[in-house]
Amino acid sequence: MERAIDNSKALRALHKRHRLGAKDRRRSAGEKIAFGVAFVIFFIYALTILYAFFWIGMSSLKTNREFYRAPLALPEQWIFRNYIEAFTALEYNSVNMIGMIGNALWYALGSTFCHLLACCMTSYVFARYNFRLKKIMYSIVILTMIIPIIGGLAASYKLRYDLNLVNSPLILLPAFSGFGMHFIILMSYFKTLSWNYAEASFIDGGGHIKTFFSVMLPLAKAPIVALAIRCFINYWNDYYTPLLYLDKMPVLATGLYYYRLELTYRSNEPVYFAGVVMSMIPCLVLFAIFQDKIMENVTAGGLKG
Repeated sequence: MERAIDNSKALRALHKRHRLGAKDRRRSAGEKIAFGVAFVIFFIYALTILYAFFWIGMSSLKTNREFYRAPLALPEQWIFRNYIEAFTALEYNSVNMIGMIGNALWYALGSTFCHLLACCMTSYVFARYNFRLKKIMYSIVILTMIIPIIGGLAASYKLRYDLNLVNSPLILLPAFSGFGMHFIILMSYFKTLSWNYAEASFIDGGGHIKTFFSVMLPLAKAPIVALAIRCFINYWNDYYTPLLYLDKMPVLATGLYYYRLELTYRSNEPVYFAGVVMSMIPCLVLFAIFQDKIMENVTAGGLKG
């Protein structure tokens, strides 16, 4: 009986401390106003983005005449045949929409894999090893991110043309660039990982390469997945690079770009928006599935004790 009373007192004391802690964590009036204003601003911003998606979807279901007569109104009749017509209307260099989707998939997936693999290797080396000219090389990387390189576009095209990378899957090789913003993010993450993992691998007989691929790289899975999703979306929506180097193998973004130019001579906006909606579906599905990974800021380590 006495033990039960003592346990009850202990529970009441714990509950009291919890309530006092919650009271201490309550925001002040100024903080509440600041958070309220921020919430209103971001809420309005979210509504503008959602309205843009809604307007594109509704526009894709209208007739061309109805689109110009009442661009902001709901469709009188839902014309789903616009999506069917998009498969035949969105064509470039004898490549239909299905072919362009296939080209967009291998281009986005391949470029994402090559770019992130190179970034992981270079960022790991810069984060964990000391070597000569390290600071100078890092300064050059930062400098190339600051200075615009549009002036080197002609030389870049000539180089890829001479290497027979134009209109070829080998165009993925330039994506094997291990620098840029993803390099900075991954280098910062690798610096936070405990070197005890690598030392344990070295004791077990693992070399530097095996330690990287078997131990350190899996520990960086969370930021790599988040960056991979972001990278895939960027390459999926990229029309400029395929426009220059994959003229005979157009991707979906390039097809939409050329179709948009054709609207100057023959107007069919709803079919164009139907193609835009279908091009957005993979990105929206990918974001919906992995949104927690993208927004994740806290990672758990594997060391105990």
